[in-house]
Amino acid sequence: MTLQQLEYVIALNTYRHFVTAAKSCFVTQPTITIQVKKLEDEIGFSIFNKSKSPFKPTDLGVMFIKKAEIILREVGDLKNMVSKELDNMDGVFRIGVIPTISPYLIPLISGSFSNKYPNTVLKIDEMQTSNIITALQKKEIDVGILVTPLNEPFIREIKLYNEPFVFYGQKDDFPEDKKTISAKEIENFDNVWLLKSGHCFRNQVLNICNNSDNNKNIKFQSGSIEALKKMVDNYGGFTLVPEMAINKNDAGCNIQFTEPKPIREVSIVVHHSFSKDALIDALRVEILEKTPKEFVKNKRFIKINWR
Repeated sequence: MTLQQLEYVIALNTYRHFVTAAKSCFVTQPTITIQVKKLEDEIGFSIFNKSKSPFKPTDLGVMFIKKAEIILREVGDLKNMVSKELDNMDGVFRIGVIPTISPYLIPLISGSFSNKYPNTVLKIDEMQTSNIITALQKKEIDVGILVTPLNEPFIREIKLYNEPFVFYGQKDDFPEDKKTISAKEIENFDNVWLLKSGHCFRNQVLNICNNSDNNKNIKFQSGSIEALKKMVDNYGGFTLVPEMAINKNDAGCNIQFTEPKPIREVSIVVHHSFSKDALIDALRVEILEKTPKEFVKNKRFIKINWR
């Protein structure tokens, strides 16, 4: 028994004519005839007495049709409820954002998002990637914003933008007219400052420069890109930073990579069962409005994986 078969029965009861009923259901007359016969065979009695013209329901058919009308009405109400629920953004939503994205992205979108959606409360926590994945699996959070691809079977990824990496060093170590640097150039540089283990950005930096050695007598690994920049400013060496971490007031020099630029892919991620596409769309639109347009348009790049 299917909902489609019930709809055919209701149409036949309404029009009492197979051809007219079939047209109202946008199917052929043989289709509606075959499907109603299959239904009657399944339930074990005739719904319509076809010996007279126009035909009419049997006594059991009348009872069946009343039940079918109730079922279809309830299904219609359920569909309307689900549709409204998918479009409704009222409520509290939990979002995990990795620390190398959060301080540069969240302040940009918070004010405008809250003004546009005053009934939507976002509870945002900085979390490392592995913790976001676990929290999504356990449904402890609703949305993650992090670096992809994750290649997790239970996670849906909605790409936002490609963010380039930028070389950050002391100004005295490079000529003023140096505008670009290649990944090959930095392979033999010493004293790279890294985020501590657990940060996907650390792995990406190592994948670019193939150098984890810091031969200075201060061994410092941080969870903050800003702290690494300060170490470069005051102690030397270099680090790599995402482009959104660059500030015009930085004491160090910011040098772009030659093309194709190394980039990280930033995405919204949700559990496959998460149904609030309206929230995903709203976040995506807000983020893309606030991030540099070239992040999305840039076609020449090398995606740096972190796994």
